[in-house]
Amino acid sequence: MTSKLLLLSGCLVLALNSCRSDLENTQADPIDQTTTNLDGTKVHKLLINGKYTYVNEVNGEYFYADDLTISAEQFDKLKMQANSELSTSEKSTIVSSFIKTWPNATVYYTLPSQGTLSTQSYNTFLTNINKAFDLISTGTNVQFVERTNQTEYITFTYTTTNSSPLGWQKNRVNGIKIYNTTYPAIIAHEIMHSMGIMHEQCRPDRDQYIIVDVNRATEGSRHNFNLYNDYAGHGAFDFGSVMMYQSTDFAIDPTKPVMTKLDGSTFTKQRTGLSAGDYAGINHLYGPVNATSAVNGTYTMTTSLATDKNLGISGTTATDGTTVVLNAASTGNNQRFTFTKSDHGYYIIKSSLDPTKVLTVKSGGTANGTAVELRTDASTDSQKWLLFNLGNNGFGFAPKNAPSLRLEVKNGLTTNLTPIVIGTTDQSVQPSTKQRFKLTKVN
Repeated sequence: MTSKLLLLSGCLVLALNSCRSDLENTQADPIDQTTTNLDGTKVHKLLINGKYTYVNEVNGEYFYADDLTISAEQFDKLKMQANSELSTSEKSTIVSSFIKTWPNATVYYTLPSQGTLSTQSYNTFLTNINKAFDLISTGTNVQFVERTNQTEYITFTYTTTNSSPLGWQKNRVNGIKIYNTTYPAIIAHEIMHSMGIMHEQCRPDRDQYIIVDVNRATEGSRHNFNLYNDYAGHGAFDFGSVMMYQSTDFAIDPTKPVMTKLDGSTFTKQRTGLSAGDYAGINHLYGPVNATSAVNGTYTMTTSLATDKNLGISGTTATDGTTVVLNAASTGNNQRFTFTKSDHGYYIIKSSLDPTKVLTVKSGGTANGTAVELRTDASTDSQKWLLFNLGNNGFGFAPKNAPSLRLEVKNGLTTNLTPIVIGTTDQSVQPSTKQRFKLTKVN
């Protein structure tokens, strides 16, 4: 095994340095997909939002990157995103169920059996799994708890590659494969995939920071450089992230790197620990969606249209039917809201003026432009909001009773008392500015 393969986070060796066969099949519209055969590997090429996404299929297993697997269900959702006949709102609903975080920011696990490892190597493996847990939990609110009877959990196996399934999925056990048992940060890298964390070089804003030439990558390795439009980057692009690859990874010729900085210079990767950006990204992905901040945290919701305008209620009393509007920013209770967990991924948004009153779609409506108001919490679907992590753009919100619509400032106006409504999305993932809100913890 070469040192390069030891450092990479998982390698499909049979997919490298081999020849492409004739076209196996071409899917007819409306799904823009082609499939080619590469020495037993099916390479699926999907056109999503004007960009090509590659998925390698090996013996019925789908690789979103060499070390990142997705389920058949997730692959079907990718294909649906490549369906040119689906509306934007339909695609946005699909995206919302592609990646899921772990409920209550708690990842359940079981430790591996010894298998073919020597006793010394096995003990090292166990030690480094726990070090990987510590690397992640030290700077985040994510907890790792040994499984008792939970249905969803992660488990580990010593194999010849490193890989992990993507995110949490109901009724799925995430089997994480580890070759580099002596590297806690590589184990953490794979655990983070199971938490829903992607590779840094695949951020949707990556072209602002690096140049990626997939024509310099070996056959069958282009999936390692997919542009994940269904995900969001948080903070500045992080060359020091434990999730970042280096310039020459998967290069046909190391003198012609696949990735460079904008000035043409190259960069290396690190697998010694999590960066400050990694910790910030995890905390954004799991906040306010972790138990601590969701229960104890109160937030203001600032529109991305203007930094001095918050979502709030008209007046100083919270009664049934009180209108939710945009207003000059303050930290008064009429602009403070507490997020309380409901169904997985969904939250009840309570008013600090009266915690029995919550953000509600008026009369349970599902039409574009329906007003949002305060109503007594009855745990109806029109009072449950799905949070979309938009990275640097904050959060988007979709009501459970109308998942293709988004919380928005009506008509994108910034005048005081502009109504807050639910509206049609004009993009499948990153919604328009009027549908983005920054959450600021105020206590």
